[in-house]
Amino acid sequence: MFAAHRRLKEEMGFDCNLVEIFSFVYKVKLNNNLTEYEFDHVLIGNFNGKPKINIKEAEDFKWVDLKSLARDIKLNPDKYTYWFKKCYKRVEKIIKKGI
Repeated sequence: MFAAHRRLKEEMGFDCNLVEIFSFVYKVKLNNNLTEYEFDHVLIGNFNGKPKINIKEAEDFKWVDLKSLARDIKLNPDKYTYWFKKCYKRVEKIIKKGI
C-alpha cells in the first residue's frame, strides 16, 4: 500500500486514504510479440481537490463519471489498457454499491 501512496504523490501530486477492493491475475498476448502476466491490486480512494500532475510521470488526467467512462470504453476500446478493461465492470459494481 505504501507504494501506491508514493506513486499517487509522484504522479498526481496528492495523497488520500486508499482501500484495496480486490486483486486479480491476468495474462494477455500483446501485438508486439510480448505477453503481460500480472498480479494487480485495485485500490480506491476519494479526493476532491485538483491534482498537480508531474508531467514526467503522467501525461494527463480527466475526471469522468462511470456512465461516460463505460460508454467511452465501448466506443474506443483501444484507448484503454487490457487490465483496465478487464477489471472495470467489477470496480463499477463496487462503486455503485457505495464503497
